[in-house]
Amino acid sequence: MTTGEKIKQLRKRENLTQEALGRLLGVQKNAISKWERGRVENVPADKLRALAKIFDVPTSYLVDSGALFVSVENHAVTVSDADLRYALFGSTEATDEMLEEVRQYADYLRYRETRKKLKSRLHLPPKNPAGKQG
Repeated sequence: MTTGEKIKQLRKRENLTQEALGRLLGVQKNAISKWERGRVENVPADKLRALAKIFDVPTSYLVDSGALFVSVENHAVTVSDADLRYALFGSTEATDEMLEEVRQYADYLRYRETRKKLKSRLHLPPKNPAGKQG
């Protein structure tokens, strides 16, 4: 995942618009858009540090295309592709496609847990299956 893709994913995770993120960083919406689309190869270092702080991730996660960010009980860890392949598959010979599938599933699990937390905060009743009363 590129730096721009990570910025976009994290921005959306925090429900921020490009304009809102730009205000937090002191840049125009256009700058955020260019970063996310990869039109700018190097995001300024001071902005990367600010992004890391806003999104509560290590700066290394934003710049390392192979890094996976994991937060466990407020302890952040950045994991390389090779380490992740070994941890998941017992070797470093897993394909990029296999690794991407794992990442997508992890994203889904984070999304599902976030929705559960939001529902409990908003005290929303669970959805009833189609047509069932109760």
